[in-house]
Order: sequence, then structure tokens, then C-alpha cells
Amino acid sequence: MVDKHLLDQMEAVLSRLSIPVSVIDKDHGGNLPEEVRASLRDLAEGVPQAIGGMLYLPVKQPAVILSCPDKLPGAKDVLILGGALVASMGSSEHHSENCFDVYRRALRGELVGAELEALSNEHQLPRNMERCVMVFHMVQTGEARAFELLQDITPMQDKDVLIDMDRHTVALVKDMTDTETLEELTQYAQALQETLMGETAHQMTVGIGRSRHTIDELRESYDEAKRAIEVGRIFQPEDSIYVFSRLILERFLMELPQDISAYYHSLLFNRKTARLFNEEMLYTIDMFFKKDLNLSDTARQLYIHRNTLVYRLDKVQRQTGLDLRSFEDAVTFKILMELKKCGGEKLNRK
Repeated sequence: MVDKHLLDQMEAVLSRLSIPVSVIDKDHGGNLPEEVRASLRDLAEGVPQAIGGMLYLPVKQPAVILSCPDKLPGAKDVLILGGALVASMGSSEHHSENCFDVYRRALRGELVGAELEALSNEHQLPRNMERCVMVFHMVQTGEARAFELLQDITPMQDKDVLIDMDRHTVALVKDMTDTETLEELTQYAQALQETLMGETAHQMTVGIGRSRHTIDELRESYDEAKRAIEVGRIFQPEDSIYVFSRLILERFLMELPQDISAYYHSLLFNRKTARLFNEEMLYTIDMFFKKDLNLSDTARQLYIHRNTLVYRLDKVQRQTGLDLRSFEDAVTFKILMELKKCGGEKLNRK
């Protein structure tokens, strides 16, 4: 006899199909007429059969019978789909899942729609709540898994969930109810990095996805967090915490075709400008950008005279036509320079 709770979950899933499908415990028999019960003994699993104006489909595990009106358009296809959904719910693998398994499969995109809804209800997971996904990635973990290194030191709120994704990766589904800004998440990540280093001498990279309202959307936040790490490592290799929503320009540049990236990069960086853009000049320009185009701050940081910095910027202007003290020209230079990084990634992928 099928557990009543599981029957309730099946009915919830089947109610979302395009036509009404009923589920009956095969051992109990329900209100099936005797001639129907007799006929069902000879039915092949997975093959709907019309009896008395109704379509019936037996499912072996769990032992139930699905039925729907025979004359409805697409009835057979819908009944077969319902049988597949019910069979997946009744499999021993799914029935033994815990809440961490449900979250893990949801983040990977293995659970969607009605099946995710049913398992969320079964494990009493909040379906509607502001949450984001943070991804913690460790390249070196020694003999331990990343999850083993983090599970005892990660600060958790009541509704936070820490999930073991693979040997090097852990996902944190973070309750955003009391978190108002991305800066708070960044500070949280920094504190955890420091604790990890102090306790285990391990380093990790953090990606932060955008906040989502439903459990169905958490996969998007997880994918964003992973993408933030991928893009961030290319454009900001000196950092270790990457926020997806703060990498708008970098993500845009990554979408450009490789030939387009290479062409526009070469407009500024080519044989004619190779001597101009030596290591010292590029370091000077990079610092100038980091100091928000402030001449005095940049000169102090580089330990050079302000006039020396002005001379270098004038040299760039004379040879390229771009005055890096102008915001528009600085933006143009920055984009053209960054194109080398995204083009490099595309080349590496091939």
C-alpha cells in the first residue's frame, strides 16, 4: 500500500498537467469497477488502455494506477507523462533524498517544475523567500573535500543551507531577509576567507549571484555565482571575491566574438605602439585608473613626481590621440585594453 503522504505529493504534481489525471493505490483498488480491476491485471506497464470511456495506466513503482477521460485531446501523451513523473517520485533514489539532495539537484538543474515543487513540499523547503547563492571554490583541498573544510566554520542563519557540490566546490544558499546590500555579502565572504586561512591555511575564491525570490530561480543565482568566478578570474585576477552584478562590462566583453575583440584591440595595441606600452607605462595607466584619474594620488602611489606622470600621459596622447585625463578617452582605452583578456579566454577554449 502506498504511503498517503506520497499519494498527496503525486496528486499535487498531477494537478499541474493539462488534463485531469487521477491516481489510485493499486493495492487498495479505490472505487474501480470490478471489470476494470480485472482488465488491469493484464495491462502492460507504461501502456495506456481504454476501458469504459476512461484511459488507465498502471505504474509498477510506486504501485498506483493513473486514469483520465479517454476522449480528451492528447490524453494518452499526458497520461504517459504523468506515469513518468509518478515513477520518478516513487523511485528509491528520490524517496531517500534529504533536503540537501533536493537543493543540490535544483542548483544543477536536475529538478524543475512539478517535481521540484513536490520534493520541496515533502521536505518543507521554503518556496518563496529572498535568497542568493554564494559559490565557494578551492583549487587545493589536500585530502579533504571543500565542504569538510567549511562546514564547521561557516556562519549560518537558521534558513541558510550549505551544500556539498563536488570535491572543490561548496554552495551556500543564503537567506537575504536581514541582508540589505552587496557590501554585506562581500564582507561576509571576506570574513569567511580569513577564518578559513587561519583555521586550515587554505584559500578559496567566492562568487556571488543575484538574489532570487523562489526556489525555482536558485539555479540562476548559482549559475551567476559560477560565472562571476570565471569572468572575475580573467579580468580581476588580483581579487578573490566576485559579484555577478558588478561585472557588467566584463560580461559584455566576454560575449563579443573573438575576431571582433582582436580587431578592436589591435587598433590601439599593435607594432607601432609596442614600445610606448611597455610594462612601466601599462602599470602607470592601470594605477591612474585605479585612482579614478586623480593625478596627485597616482603620483604618490607610484612614488614619482606629478610632472613625470603628466609627461607619460602626454606621450600617450601624442601617439594615440587619447587623453587619458578625459573620462571618455579613458573609458575607450580601458575597453580596448580589456579586450585582450576576453579574447584570450576564447582562444584558450578552442
